Amino acid sequence: MTDGVDLPGINSELMAGIPLYLIPRAIADQIKKKREAIVYIEARPEKGHFFTITIKTSEHRVTWNKDAEEKGEENNE
Repeated sequence: MTDGVDLPGINSELMAGIPLYLIPRAIADQIKKKREAIVYIEARPEKGHFFTITIKTSEHRVTWNKDAEEKGEENNE
C-alpha cells in the first residue's frame, strides 16, 4: 500500500458511486480489461450503500518463468 504517495509508473482510476450489489461486477470488468497490470484494488464506503473503487495499475509487469519460480526468483519485463 502506498499510503497516498504516488509512485512513478503507477496509474490510478477511481470509480465513484458504485452500489454495493455491483461491486463484484465492477471489479470483474476491470480485471478482464487490465489483467496482469493490476497492482491494487480498494473499495471504500460512501454514504448509504455506495462505494468508491480505486484500481491501481502498473506499466511494469512481472512475469514468472518456470525455472525462476522453482528458484524463487522473478524476471521483470
